[in-house]
Amino acid sequence: MWMKSYLAPMKHLIAFTLMVAALGVQAQKVETSFRVEGVCGMCEARIEGALDVHGVVSAEWDRESKMLTVVYKEKQISEATLHDLIHAVGHDTSTGKATDEEYAGLHGCCKYREGASCTKHE
Repeated sequence: MWMKSYLAPMKHLIAFTLMVAALGVQAQKVETSFRVEGVCGMCEARIEGALDVHGVVSAEWDRESKMLTVVYKEKQISEATLHDLIHAVGHDTSTGKATDEEYAGLHGCCKYREGASCTKHE
């Protein structure tokens, strides 16, 4: 009889410990902001669309400030990968540049590097 009264609280303690451990295993969400070069609404759609991947919760680029704010799950994707995804669609970030080939693939009104000739942006 004393054994049953001793084991009942132990079962509850074990169950509680497992629940707390499971919460710690869930991916932690992180928010970061960094500069991304671009000039228009098409750039905004391209930049945000590049981050429509597993592990990214949200991505919002502000055309005026050129700042991208990203909420992501750090156990599923890294910040370096976020930059790589942006570079791959032709946009420079605060940590690096798109290749000349990737940049050349941008629409004419999306050119932002020195010497870009388009002055009409939406």
